[in-house]
Amino acid sequence: MTTIDTIEPPPQDYPPEITGYADPWIATPGEEVAIKISCTEPEYSHRTVRVIQGVETEHSPLKKLEPITQIPTGTAKGRFQRARPGSYAVVDPGLSGPASESGLHVSLFFQPHLPAAAHHQAIVSTLNRGANRGFAVVINEGGVVEAWIGTGDAVEVVDTGFRPARQRWVEMTLTLDGMDCSLVLRPVAYILEKAGPVSISRARLAGPAVWVSPDPLLFAATYDGGPSSGGRSRRAACFFNGRIDSPTISQVAGPAKTGRLLAKYDFSCNIAEDTILDVSGNNLHGVLVNAPTRAVTGHDWDGSEVDWTKAKYGYGAIHFHEDDLDDARWDTDFTIKIPETARSGIYAVEVTSTNGETSDMITFIVRPTPTTTAAVGAKVAFVLSTFTYLAYANEKLSDTNRSSAIEVAPGFDVSSIRRDEDYDRLMRRTDLGLSNYDVHNDNSGVVFSSAKRPILNFRPGYVMWAFERPRELSADSMMIGLLERQGIPYDVVTDHDLHFHGAAALAPYNTVLTGCHPEYPTLQSYNAYETFARQGGSILYLGGNGFYWVSSVDPARPWRLEVRRGDQGVRSYALPGGERVMSLTGQQGGLWRSRGRSSHGLFGVAFCGEGTGPGVPFKRNEESYDSTFEWMFKDIPPNQQLIGEYGLGGGASGDEIDSFDLLCGSPATATVIATSTGHSDQFGIAPECTVFPITGTLGTQTKEIRSDLVYYETDAGGAVLSVGSINWYCSLGWDDYANNVAKLTENVIREFMRRGRGGLNRDNSPTNVAVSKL
Repeated sequence: MTTIDTIEPPPQDYPPEITGYADPWIATPGEEVAIKISCTEPEYSHRTVRVIQGVETEHSPLKKLEPITQIPTGTAKGRFQRARPGSYAVVDPGLSGPASESGLHVSLFFQPHLPAAAHHQAIVSTLNRGANRGFAVVINEGGVVEAWIGTGDAVEVVDTGFRPARQRWVEMTLTLDGMDCSLVLRPVAYILEKAGPVSISRARLAGPAVWVSPDPLLFAATYDGGPSSGGRSRRAACFFNGRIDSPTISQVAGPAKTGRLLAKYDFSCNIAEDTILDVSGNNLHGVLVNAPTRAVTGHDWDGSEVDWTKAKYGYGAIHFHEDDLDDARWDTDFTIKIPETARSGIYAVEVTSTNGETSDMITFIVRPTPTTTAAVGAKVAFVLSTFTYLAYANEKLSDTNRSSAIEVAPGFDVSSIRRDEDYDRLMRRTDLGLSNYDVHNDNSGVVFSSAKRPILNFRPGYVMWAFERPRELSADSMMIGLLERQGIPYDVVTDHDLHFHGAAALAPYNTVLTGCHPEYPTLQSYNAYETFARQGGSILYLGGNGFYWVSSVDPARPWRLEVRRGDQGVRSYALPGGERVMSLTGQQGGLWRSRGRSSHGLFGVAFCGEGTGPGVPFKRNEESYDSTFEWMFKDIPPNQQLIGEYGLGGGASGDEIDSFDLLCGSPATATVIATSTGHSDQFGIAPECTVFPITGTLGTQTKEIRSDLVYYETDAGGAVLSVGSINWYCSLGWDDYANNVAKLTENVIREFMRRGRGGLNRDNSPTNVAVSKL
């Protein structure tokens, strides 16, 4: 396997910076966690804290951190670390044979997605520059295909003059035979489009080609930067942006030029794995580095089957990208051990340069154990939306050079966004990978996001640049602050816990709270909520845009999230047809609504609109004044018709919002307690909520853009309260929780706790009815 060297001097004139990540990012008491730091300054100090409330803005609750004294504080030497993005396949050991007595035949299909990338892109390579051995087929900086051939004395370049078209397949055949080199490039016709002319390049080398190399066989990369660079670097470089399909390699020997199959790769095998299989019988299997995209259409896909799990052909390609990153592989600076008695929650290693120039919070989560749950006496579980955190990890939605740059309702100007130290660091560290909202440099959608890297917007005090308010983890920390302040015993669990353990992860609790943005459930985590409710548990869905996109993870790589966006939903890109089935699980991607699992059914509301403008308050509906709901409004004056009039992002209904809709499956027995009013034209409707013709889509033009606060009781004796707004927590934390959003939330939590599981059914008794004769 390639050695990753991550430590290097910072670039010239680089600003003071410290950042890092914890591995694993979700830990269990008693487990060791590796802390990996990059620091431009000579030295830094570190301490570990539990985050009780991390936001620190005007009108927010007081920031509160609890030092973990069982974990030693300390200082460490700073060193700058950089990730090495770029995906490729490596077969190690590579090709072998009597190269002096035989030739080589290599064939494959390739489809470039960024032909002119301003750097060389290797399609296939065994080249070792130091030894002048091996070969590579590359696309040069100008988009022209070249062959680089080692002769033992030099690396010779064969320029074909052929410029492959973007997103068009090419069949490639390279033959090396003594001093003769032949490279045939045959464009594949696209539907009825006329294919370009075949390119045949033949060259006489200065010496016999030495195709046996001390380096492994690589697809989509090589080990050096160019044929004249020299050296013996083992760092992969020259990453290819595009697809490779059906590589076959044969040894040609003897006067009759008979071939012996060395390797034949079928990339449609083991699609869910990080391995490539040699089906020749020679077992030259390989591994994939940095998670290129699989389950994509190949050179022979014809649209007759769009699900790779059912297809007999058409899915033999892998899409590689120069900016893929699955594991930063940073060196570990120090290790901490989570105390056995540590309660669940958000934790951070606070790192500060000793010269005071820079600091950061290396954030991670500690899950509960039966012992810590019992010690706390928790009957409430607060589920952190770790799948959403990953989906948004290091997003570049403000980058107008990408087609995925954010576009929302009128009035939003990306050039006037909030710029602070967190934002500058996010945009500066382009080596730290992309989010599921971004497109790659070749304009294909990002389907994977990883926790094995610094996630710069996964911080307790992060303020989102577009909405200028806390969001995701930072907003969720304000809920923890309320639970602590009010003395409500609780545990913190994660989406990952629900995925891997199902409803068993919620077994100790009778009440479950969601985060502000539980957008990306897997089938397993979604089922865990539903099973919990069927078992009499009660749920507070305290966010918006929840349970929207399908996501996938697998046990072998829990740090990696997969999202496949289709042609419905608010999205920054859409994957091509035939590529919307998850590679990790074989499940259909896209919206849960498209799979018949809209959140209307379980939670009563579903996503309907969004906007970056200020939020607005909810207004109580007449039904809310019924005596049935007195407990919900305890200590809230009846004349306070507006709920959540103020907040860190305007009123309590804002950002992304959800509404009640009987036709889409909201429970007929539910009560709409309150509804938001007065959204501006900075809010737009979700596209799946409209049909032809698309008109009246802005806030003042339709009543469909609203949040509904919905309550209903389940047949299992539990209940569900949904607020339908990401902004809810921003109002909950307003003025140190002195507001009616915080009070209503507390009232509901306490009532659900009091009832316990199935509590509404315990008082039910048989009803005597009269019986008469017809």
